[in-house]
Amino acid sequence: MAVTTSTIADPLGTKLIIDADSDATSESNVTSGAAATVYAVEIDNTSNTSAVYTKLYQSTNPTVGTTPPDLQFKVAASSKQTYIIGSGFAVGSLSFWTVTSPYAVTGNNSNATNSPPSDVKVKILCTF
Repeated sequence: MAVTTSTIADPLGTKLIIDADSDATSESNVTSGAAATVYAVEIDNTSNTSAVYTKLYQSTNPTVGTTPPDLQFKVAASSKQTYIIGSGFAVGSLSFWTVTSPYAVTGNNSNATNSPPSDVKVKILCTF
């Protein structure tokens, strides 16, 4: 079978958001209030020995440990994971953070506001 390479006239995403040290501090309103569609999220947790949870929220000012996320992505210890959202996830604005707990609010689990001990790199492919 032959291999071909094609130029894509209409790319899936037009913006790549990168946070080299995603943690329990929300990166709020990364789309500057613009409506956006998220198509892929890559989370690099290779520097940590426990799982992490990156959480996306479709508003400007979530409170970590209080505001439930709209999407949550788990990445195992010492690994990198890419999540593809084929039809996209539309948001009015986008904020995100990474913690060591799957729980959204502190009352469910005390780790809901704990940052990972080492850097977690998050890349988000989107349009806005």
